[in-house]
Amino acid sequence: MVNFVYPEELYLFVESIRPFEVSDVGSAKWLEVHEMIIKLSQQASLELAQHREEEVKEFLISRDKLRLLIHEAYCVTLWKTRVLPHLLEIDPNPQATFLIYTVLYHEAALVSLLDVCLYHPSGCETLQESVLDLIDYCAQAISQVVGLVSMGYHENESKLDVDEAVLTELERQKRDFIYKIGLRCISVLNYLADNVNLFHLSAARRLLVTHDIPWLMVDVLCFRPWQRKTSKGIQKFIEEKWTNVDDVAKIVKPEAQAWFCVRQLLLNTQIMENYVFNEARCKQLSKLLGLMHETLLDQLPPLIELKMFLSRLTLSGNTAKSQTLLLEDIPQIQEELMKEVERCGGFYQIAQEQDPVFLSRNKEDICALASRLSKAYGTDLLCELEQTMEELKVDEPQKDAGAGGDGEVGHSCATCQGKAKKKCASCKQVHYCSRDCQLKDWPQHKAVCLKD
Repeated sequence: MVNFVYPEELYLFVESIRPFEVSDVGSAKWLEVHEMIIKLSQQASLELAQHREEEVKEFLISRDKLRLLIHEAYCVTLWKTRVLPHLLEIDPNPQATFLIYTVLYHEAALVSLLDVCLYHPSGCETLQESVLDLIDYCAQAISQVVGLVSMGYHENESKLDVDEAVLTELERQKRDFIYKIGLRCISVLNYLADNVNLFHLSAARRLLVTHDIPWLMVDVLCFRPWQRKTSKGIQKFIEEKWTNVDDVAKIVKPEAQAWFCVRQLLLNTQIMENYVFNEARCKQLSKLLGLMHETLLDQLPPLIELKMFLSRLTLSGNTAKSQTLLLEDIPQIQEELMKEVERCGGFYQIAQEQDPVFLSRNKEDICALASRLSKAYGTDLLCELEQTMEELKVDEPQKDAGAGGDGEVGHSCATCQGKAKKKCASCKQVHYCSRDCQLKDWPQHKAVCLKD
């Protein structure tokens, strides 16, 4: 059985997760933990895909590591928004950006683990006061996605161009991660809304008053960040990538999660007592009625009850009432990180200290780090798994169509003509026997691949 993390390694990997400061990002110890986080994320996704026992989730919850995952996500966010711009001011054309990419990928892996763990009420229970920080983080991430969509970024097809400028490539990578993280955060917020009664009253107030999540989710459902128009037609964001779809009306996971998040909040009478349905909120929520067509309700029957609630709300109009005064807890994680940054001299001082790490021009160090991270990401194993999953999806008539007598489809390597088990991850049309053959063929294959 294929594994990214073997059972005997799980305890060590989970126990190695610890909080870092913004100034630690990119250090040797940070990279060690990063490798473990990546493998844990890959293993958790693999367990879900193959319907296996979720051992990674169980270990993270039992060892009370979810709060550390939230801490690390905030740490990377501060580095990305406050330190990275200073680094690019120091050197606008860095020699290599894969270490910066590694930090961005680290944040996505952390959110992926949170998404897996918080699906279960037992995971939500372990959050305790850190749920406030998580709500703030998710609201910010989703707002960024809405902002990008409103400016039309998701209509621009992101095509790989090996000749594009370094900063252009970095900006494209950042935007891709904003989408992935933001759509994951919709799922996380839905789980929090579904289990809101497990948290302190401050969590409900932060969801409804501080960030007004129902309002935010209406914006999300109107802008539909999981869908875009391209030259090939309509694409939807399915399983972490843009995919062409024939049935536009078919609901994808982030869309369903957004609808359920609104439903869980608005139909929860215990927490909605202090939510003021003023004229502006009634007008915003009424936008959902125009989106609740029969095809949607057929796919998500629980929304029928939500539609009835919204219809009554539209008829009753403004039902604003005085709010009850509640004492609210203050999120601690970001505040503690900021205090440590101030103690270190501020973000610009951290950027100057990290200059030798992220802006290194030593080719030997760059190559050594690239080799280390490549092994950590297990790219060969990922390709093998992807190929295996695709083969499992092939139906019997397709198998019989192969030239081989055993019913398997045979493919030849485009470079050496040998037996090929892998194919180009971009166009999925050309097959190769190894990574080396793919690299040799890239100069010729590039024009056709990028055109597709």
